[in-house]
Amino acid sequence: MDRPTHERPNAHGSTMTAMPPEPDFSPQTSAGLPPAPAWPEPMYPPPPPPSPQDLAGPRRSASRGMNGLRIATAVMWAAITVICAAGAVAELLVGIYGGAVVCLIVAVGSGWYDYRVWKRRARRLLL
Repeated sequence: MDRPTHERPNAHGSTMTAMPPEPDFSPQTSAGLPPAPAWPEPMYPPPPPPSPQDLAGPRRSASRGMNGLRIATAVMWAAITVICAAGAVAELLVGIYGGAVVCLIVAVGSGWYDYRVWKRRARRLLL
């Protein structure tokens, strides 16, 4: 059985053939050298094992209680929470529903941040 030919009007029965495989010109195989390793050996020494102080985690500050700046900031966030919550109730009673929702969202957000300041979970005291 012969190979199929292209059906072109101007071609004179060209036969379809595959390309020959490309020759391997890599330096290892052509020079008869062994293949290179997949992962080179590291040029630096391994790190030392962690010390007990490293495993203990970060140190806590010497003052375990609240400092003055944290207390002042927490009181400020609590005041913002109370003022915005009162504003939300007042605007709801007057009939300004959009403003009441905005005040309620700000009050919840500032109250949540005040809680984080009191529990020492806030990274920054002010936004």
